[in-house]
Amino acid sequence: MTRVGIDAHVLDGKYQGTRTWILEILRRAPLLAPDLTFVVYSADADHVAGLLGPGAPFEHRVLPDGGPLGRNLRFWPAAIRRDRLDLLVTQYFSPPRDARRQLVVVHDVLFETHPAFFGWKTRWRNKLLVGWSVRRAGAIATVSQYSRREIARAYGRPVERISVIPNGVDATAARVPGSLPRQVPAGTRFALMVGRLEPRKNLRTALAAFDRVPDPDARLVVVGADDNEDPAVLAALAADPRAIHLTGVPQDELWALYREATVFVFPSLGEGWGIPVLEALAAGTTVVASSATAIPEAGGDACTYFDPTGGDPVGDLGRLLAEAFSGHLAPSRAADAQVSRYTWDRSAVSFVTTIRAALADLH
Repeated sequence: MTRVGIDAHVLDGKYQGTRTWILEILRRAPLLAPDLTFVVYSADADHVAGLLGPGAPFEHRVLPDGGPLGRNLRFWPAAIRRDRLDLLVTQYFSPPRDARRQLVVVHDVLFETHPAFFGWKTRWRNKLLVGWSVRRAGAIATVSQYSRREIARAYGRPVERISVIPNGVDATAARVPGSLPRQVPAGTRFALMVGRLEPRKNLRTALAAFDRVPDPDARLVVVGADDNEDPAVLAALAADPRAIHLTGVPQDELWALYREATVFVFPSLGEGWGIPVLEALAAGTTVVASSATAIPEAGGDACTYFDPTGGDPVGDLGRLLAEAFSGHLAPSRAADAQVSRYTWDRSAVSFVTTIRAALADLH
């Protein structure tokens, strides 16, 4: 059988879009392609088995520590031969050998388009290694048309040679009943923001805009762990009497937050997609989102947008939040259509199609 290796080291790391993407793909792709053997590499076989469910059709191999350089220079060249891989799927970085037998998934190149949000070491490492991977790998994929265009512009790879395997949402999971976290009492009217706390996510603007909401009983619920956020912004979040900061929220409680929110706010300055936007739409919630980068692809016509780099982003967002709490901004009728367009089942089909095309190019 044809053997496809999957670099799943992100399953052992922090919650982020790359982790969600590979997890949801792996839950579905092996069932769609029984003629392919999926070999999943991570640090913990039991952890992966727990995430993918009992009896999931895949082989597991232990991926040792070593970071991207260690994996790509030492581990992957040996593993491709030892485990008889016909194709290796990695994210962002790829090994220097067997380039034609690689599918590299580059979710975004924000380090090229928005360099201010990255330290110089990360920026230059990514420019070098991602650029090298995109130019040499047999197949390249990304998650949005926006990223597809930016990858092509940055590295000269023809846009038609970059596949799009979008992110998605599980609309069924969004409707499963669940309880709110104890920190958010039933009946609370709140705006919700979900995502890691880093300057790019633009919590600073969300906090300032929420100050414009006149309802003293309204709350801003922020779900996400600190990921190098500005200490001054974290201090403002902690000091705001109307803000509630949550971390480590179980998935059923997170869905309950999505469903019960008066409005979901996503003010990010740059994204390769924007999974929380689609999740909020699946939960039937009003969404106010940034118009930057790929976010309008995730939200389509179902969101109300503001320009986070416009003349008065705080005022614009504050006005929209106030409208939502006053009942003048309702959930969009276009939400169901947008959600049905981007499901994880469809994403898995696109993934398998891309793999088969990459394998065909080898012959």
